Amino acid sequence: MIKLLKMILVSCVVLFISGCSFVASRLIPLHDIQPPTGEYHVGTQIFFWVDDARDEWFSEEEGDKRELVVQVWYPSTESENDTDPWLDYASLREEAIMDNFKVPKFIAKAIDRVDTDTYKDSKPLSGSYPVIIFSHGFEGFRSQNTTQIQELVSNGYIVFALDHTYDAVLTILPDGREIPTAKKYCIDCDTEEFYNVFLPQINTRIADIRFLIDQIEKIKSGKIKSNFSASMDIDKLGIFGHSFGGGTSLATSILDSRIKSCLSLDGWYTPVHPDIYNQGLSVPFLHLGQVEWEDAVNYKILDEILESKVDLGYKLSLEGANHYDFTDSPHLSDFSSTFKLSSDLDSEEILMVTNTAVVGFFDEHLKSKKTNWIDKLKNNVNTKIEEFNSNEK
Repeated sequence: MIKLLKMILVSCVVLFISGCSFVASRLIPLHDIQPPTGEYHVGTQIFFWVDDARDEWFSEEEGDKRELVVQVWYPSTESENDTDPWLDYASLREEAIMDNFKVPKFIAKAIDRVDTDTYKDSKPLSGSYPVIIFSHGFEGFRSQNTTQIQELVSNGYIVFALDHTYDAVLTILPDGREIPTAKKYCIDCDTEEFYNVFLPQINTRIADIRFLIDQIEKIKSGKIKSNFSASMDIDKLGIFGHSFGGGTSLATSILDSRIKSCLSLDGWYTPVHPDIYNQGLSVPFLHLGQVEWEDAVNYKILDEILESKVDLGYKLSLEGANHYDFTDSPHLSDFSSTFKLSSDLDSEEILMVTNTAVVGFFDEHLKSKKTNWIDKLKNNVNTKIEEFNSNEK
C-alpha cells in the first residue's frame, strides 16, 4: 500500500512539473524573428541530399554515406502560404536544446511559437541575385541566424544553409531518423590530440560546403530541378558562419576559389590547421565578434591571419558582446541573458551592428555596391573596426 501511494505521489509530481512547464512555455515572452527591412519578400524550400562520394566519418556503420538537410531562402513574390517556423520539428528537439544550451524545459517548449517572415515554397522572384552560404556553429543548426538570412534575402540575395549532420544540435532526416550531436570534444589536451579530434570534424564541414557548392552549380545548370535556378548568380558567391561555422567559412574560402568573399561571426579558428591558413586568403574577409575570447589562442590565430595572410580584411569588435549575441538568441527573449545566451547589451544595438556589417560587407564585395557601412559602425560607441590591406604594406 505504501509503495502504491509513493508511486501515485511521484506520478502527481511529474504531472505537476510537466503541467508547469507547459503553462510556463505559454506565458514566457518569446519574440518572433525580427522582420527584414529590405524590399523583397522571403521564400524558402528544403532539400535532402546524399554525398555518395563520401563515407560518413561520424558513423560506425560500414557503408554509411554523408547525408545533409539543406535549406534555401530566396527573394519571392508575396505569398498566402504558411510562414516557416524558426525551428522545424521543435517538439522533437526539446531534449537536445535543453542539453546543449542548458535551458529549462519551459524555454525549450516555447520555441515552437517563434515565427519568421519566410514563406514556405513561395514563388521565386525573377532577377539575378548573388548566392551566400551559411555555416552554423558547433551544436548549432541551420536556422540559428535567420535574422541575418532574412535581412540578406530581403536585400536581394539567395542564401543556402545546411545542418552539419552529427555536428548540429539535432538533425532530422526525411525518413524520421534523428541524429544528435556526436559530442566529440577535446578539453585540456595537447596540440596533437586536439587536431586528432577536431581536424576530421572541420575537414568534414569543409567537404559539406564544397559539396553544397557543387549542388548549387547543378541547380544552376538544370541537373537538379528547381524553380529559382534562373535567379542565381553563382559567379558572385559568398559565405558566412558563426563560431565553428566561422572557422569553417574561413578555411573553405582559402581552399575553394569559387567563394568570392567571407564573413565570420565570432569565429572559432583554433581547429583550422596552420597548413590551411598559411596558404593565405585572397578574397575579402570580415571578422565580427567579441573583444576577447576565453580561448586566447583563437584570436592569436585570427590576428596572425589578418596581419599577414589576407589581401583585404576587417576586424570588427563589439564591446560588451558575448558569443551568442551574433546569433538570433538576443532577439528571441528579454530573458536570453539570464541563461547566458546573450549579453546585457541592448538587442537593438546588436541587431544594428550585425545586420549593418553583414549586408554592407556583402553589398560591397559581391555587388560592388558602395555603402557607408564602415562609417556607420565607426560612429557606434561600442564598436571598433580595424582594416588590413596587404597591398598597402
